[in-house]
Amino acid sequence: MSSETQLLTALMLAAMGQPAEPIFAEKGSAWDEFLTVLGDITHADTVQMHLIENGQAVRHWQVGGDWAGMNLSESGQMRTSRVYSQFDLPVSLGAEATSCPLRAIRWRIDSDAWGVILLRRCDEDFRAIDGQHLSNLLPYLAPAVQGWQRLDRARTRAVLDHRICAGLGAGWILFASSGQIAAMSSGLPEALEDLAGIRLSAEGWLLLAAPQAKALREALSALARDPTGAHILWLSTASPVQMVLSVEDCAGSSELVGRVRYDVSVGSLPLPWVMSAFGLSRSEARLAVALCEGLSLAEAADRLGWTRETTRSNSKRLFARMGVRGQADVIRTLFKSVVWWCPDADPEGSCDAPWG
Repeated sequence: MSSETQLLTALMLAAMGQPAEPIFAEKGSAWDEFLTVLGDITHADTVQMHLIENGQAVRHWQVGGDWAGMNLSESGQMRTSRVYSQFDLPVSLGAEATSCPLRAIRWRIDSDAWGVILLRRCDEDFRAIDGQHLSNLLPYLAPAVQGWQRLDRARTRAVLDHRICAGLGAGWILFASSGQIAAMSSGLPEALEDLAGIRLSAEGWLLLAAPQAKALREALSALARDPTGAHILWLSTASPVQMVLSVEDCAGSSELVGRVRYDVSVGSLPLPWVMSAFGLSRSEARLAVALCEGLSLAEAADRLGWTRETTRSNSKRLFARMGVRGQADVIRTLFKSVVWWCPDADPEGSCDAPWG
């Protein structure tokens, strides 16, 4: 494979966020892999890539030896059609620019955004071919970075969607026509195994109890005959897990989609979240959780080790703080609240998000 092909392949993989080498996949940075390839080909000791918006660096990658870099706030002075050496970089980028052999390029991403790549050596100067490699990259860098930014935003939104679904006890499964799993929403395999003991076989089948497995096969057969219907199935009854199976249009292709809903326990919520969400004391929050788990006031008193009088007093304060009239309203208010979507908590179960 030629050097140019290596560079462009690494650049396209970086744009898709899909590094070829496992070590870079583990780090989660295909741009590090691209810069490593660029450094290997040009024999650079340090390679940096900066994304700049309104004169401020917003993203930065570096491979190779330590180097503080340069003052890139003035990099907008660089032309986008040339390769710079240490001798012709604008002086405002920093005095260190002349202390070591350098090569640099700048490309425009948007009207007020651009990127800069810097190569640095510690001894002999770069070869002419090294500058040519950078020059050849210039036409491809802007679309590659723009594509990566769009995918990065889409992935960020997908992560938020997955977290919201998980908070509600929801997920999705894409099935092949045979019934094998083609894909599942993030975190769903672990949730199904933890809550209901449902696992995936090595071949990608849901390992269900016999009645549920039979119902799934029958639903798949029915959809093969008539793809316009929808089937409600139980994947587990011991720990309730339901699924609606249907054929749906997904980005222009027909997919067998299972929309899964599983039980989410109020008791799994860290108590500080419940306290903060409704301005409750610890005792009031404990009582709210007990009531939302279906306990009567008497049953809640037994669980919490309280007297009946203490439980009634706490219930009155709880109802007043939540602005409700009774247990049914406590349940309705908590299940309709955003407490299920609190950002990640620390190991002690606290939540830093302000709950208004």
